[in-house]
Amino acid sequence: TDHILLDEKSGVIVSYKTPSTPDDPSRSVMNGLRYFKNRGSRNGLKGLWMLAHGTTVNTNAILERSGAKVGLIATRGFRDVLEIGRQTRPHFYKWDVDRPDPLIPRHLRLEVTERVNSIGEIITPLIEDEVWECVDIFRRENVQSVAVCLINSYTNPTHENRIRSILCDGLPGVYLAISSELSPEFREFERSSTTAVVGYIGPVFDKYVNELQSELEREIDPRPTLYIMQSSGGMASANVEIDKPHLTIESGPAAGVLATAALGDTLGLLNMISFDMGGTTAKASLISDGNLATANMLELGKETTGYYGIRITGIPVRAPSIDLVECSAGGGSIARIDSAGVLKVGPQSAGAIPGPAAYNMGGNEPTVTDANVVLGRISTDFFLGGEMDLDPELSRRAIEERICSKLGISVEAAAQGILDIVNANMVRILRVVSVSRGYDPGDFTLVAHGGAGPLHAGDLAQELGLTQVIIPPNPGLFSAMGLILSNIQTNSTVTRFMEATQSNLGFIRETLSREEGRCRKTLNKEGISITDQIIEKHLDMRYVKQNFELEVPIKGSIDTVNDLEEIVTTFHSIHERTYGHSDSNAVVEIVNVKARGFGMIPKPRPAALPWGSGDLTGALVGKRPVFFKQTNGWLECPHYDRVRLFQGDEIRGPAMICEFDSSVVVLPGQNALVGSLGELLIRAGKEINND
Repeated sequence: TDHILLDEKSGVIVSYKTPSTPDDPSRSVMNGLRYFKNRGSRNGLKGLWMLAHGTTVNTNAILERSGAKVGLIATRGFRDVLEIGRQTRPHFYKWDVDRPDPLIPRHLRLEVTERVNSIGEIITPLIEDEVWECVDIFRRENVQSVAVCLINSYTNPTHENRIRSILCDGLPGVYLAISSELSPEFREFERSSTTAVVGYIGPVFDKYVNELQSELEREIDPRPTLYIMQSSGGMASANVEIDKPHLTIESGPAAGVLATAALGDTLGLLNMISFDMGGTTAKASLISDGNLATANMLELGKETTGYYGIRITGIPVRAPSIDLVECSAGGGSIARIDSAGVLKVGPQSAGAIPGPAAYNMGGNEPTVTDANVVLGRISTDFFLGGEMDLDPELSRRAIEERICSKLGISVEAAAQGILDIVNANMVRILRVVSVSRGYDPGDFTLVAHGGAGPLHAGDLAQELGLTQVIIPPNPGLFSAMGLILSNIQTNSTVTRFMEATQSNLGFIRETLSREEGRCRKTLNKEGISITDQIIEKHLDMRYVKQNFELEVPIKGSIDTVNDLEEIVTTFHSIHERTYGHSDSNAVVEIVNVKARGFGMIPKPRPAALPWGSGDLTGALVGKRPVFFKQTNGWLECPHYDRVRLFQGDEIRGPAMICEFDSSVVVLPGQNALVGSLGELLIRAGKEINND
């Protein structure tokens, strides 16, 4: 669990890592805060005013199926929407798609008589006696929460509001998830799934946040505001948006992309690929022309393509998010020989406990970390600054017993095979965010972070043909750094079907104004002054009769027909870039009206690293052999302490650069230059321009 403490007056940053505590994640959070308070900095936590927190509590509750016992109330005839889902497949010729079981079992999915049509007219009144019958059943079943999702309620929430009132009276204390409040958008399956997810994780998240706040007030300080990172890359205070836990599902990975964008802004880089490799997964996201790739849908429970379209096989959650593509490739990913005698890596992970074999905590399965240890790519006496001892013999034994003995190959070949497989998996997701979206990866800089990212970045760059890689300072804590670079963010979306024509211009303006007002209301609750509020407006648009829509930004006003025509022209151009074609003569339809509100908060100003003399002797901590695939053998490599490097220092590969939270591999034929902020710029070639 990563901790960053920023002193905004001095600009000093103190970092710390604590072992994660999967049984109760708040323990590791508090352990880090106690360290800071007692001995982590000169002034402890005096003057602390903000705590930004990224958490996987909600993700874990879904993946581990450890959420609340939920009941569902649906319109008669729609109880099985969660089970039916979308009849599409990720592989065209594969019929046996393994879909996750619904979070709510069928006997707890109940129906009531009512009906609202697609334009909000009540055509069948709600029979309230049936709602009270549901209350009796839920009481007998001891449900902890109830999700309510009625057909077309996004156009008229009257019936859902009445059901909410009955549930409050009949089931006091039970958590309620109401679809018209959480996701007032069309598409019944996705809205139902989102509401079910909130009902499932809501009580878990509620308990976690309240207990964490109580501990913070009791042990640290009652004054700081606790902010929770959202999947969108923005923060919200725990008290303001605790009732929308689905917005925080990808909070940790989103922070890493945000930190990448901030680093690029400082260095003048507009095109980057954020690559985050941690203990369990690897994640990638594209930043083009300084703009983060975003999505309106998350999919949980399956390796995701990262692109919202028709290939839903997991659990969809409608939540604004940074568009991330991930795969099961992390330092803890377990290598094994399958029944066909083929070497596989992941998706199983050794996790934090027992962890890789090298940790000597009871793990005996070979992992990616063990492969790196065996090949000398991780310094066993420098791991976590020397605070944690690694045992290379345990890594070697695990690989020999589980891999070498079955394949009849050397331990070096087995370890390299593990890295080759995991690298191939990660190259695939890097291609998804670049090549498959119409971008040439050679035009982008790879920013590699996470504890394991810098170990693999050089190999990935060679495979993809990338010209340069940047390893930020404290790469293993980079996502935590992203938390303190974030702004307050809120989103408001409503479905409104209308053609993008002059006759609807007034209605479009009115709807946008209403959504803007909702965002400002939330930002006011957050204590953000009007001068620090920024509102972005968007329209989801499509050609009439298309299945899916594209998000179109509104960069200026929308007061005249010319303004609307400019937005339509932008839609055509986005459609051309996304799908390879457009039709300027086709009728364009608006389906969703959106506003995003940002509350700007002060950002730390990075201090420039002092210039070095070019003499690397002071940073050299020793030499040791490292195995490289490029030379198919061991090479004696210098090992440098990154903390002792200065701006302008140049390191020629092969070399290892070690620091508290990660290790950087500089391959043969690559050079690393220390930049102004302490970042490492890795390029292929004999020379690096120092300008």
